[in-house]
Amino acid sequence: MPRRHSDSQEFSRFIEADSVGAKPIERQVSANAEERAALAKRFKLQAIDRLEADFTLRRAGNGVIHVKGEVRGEVVQSCVVTLEPVPARIEEQFAADFAAESDRPAAEEEIDFEAADPPEPIRNGHIDLGELAAEHLSLALDPYPRAPGAQLPQGSDEPEPEERSVNPFSILKK
Repeated sequence: MPRRHSDSQEFSRFIEADSVGAKPIERQVSANAEERAALAKRFKLQAIDRLEADFTLRRAGNGVIHVKGEVRGEVVQSCVVTLEPVPARIEEQFAADFAAESDRPAAEEEIDFEAADPPEPIRNGHIDLGELAAEHLSLALDPYPRAPGAQLPQGSDEPEPEERSVNPFSILKK
């Protein structure tokens, strides 16, 4: 797969949108040590020891390219209580649609929350599979990782419901 430099992304692997037809094509990407270190910094992780993804792409009609993928990674997060390293293994499946700006639906004034998400834009005739893998890795991360046995300090837990004041502004009076 051709690799192109991207100023805004740490891990870019581009595929030309015109190379995707009705017959599914498969691609695999993996990040090197430098790219993993840059992504770890971006996502505020201690480390990303492995990041790879498999993709299946096909034209779905109306200029839309449907992408199915699976991202796999090994990361080290910081415990939210102790800041100790918390290793995690990520395996996440996802799907996304892409379309050229001219094939994307026009923005509507009213938002239809029942409708499917509009396709992502194809930029400069390419889809960045590396960035797609990185985004889905970040979405799969535990937002509150804890080391085994780590507990919040006493007194920092939420008060029991009967201890709470009825008026949320009563704390301001004190």
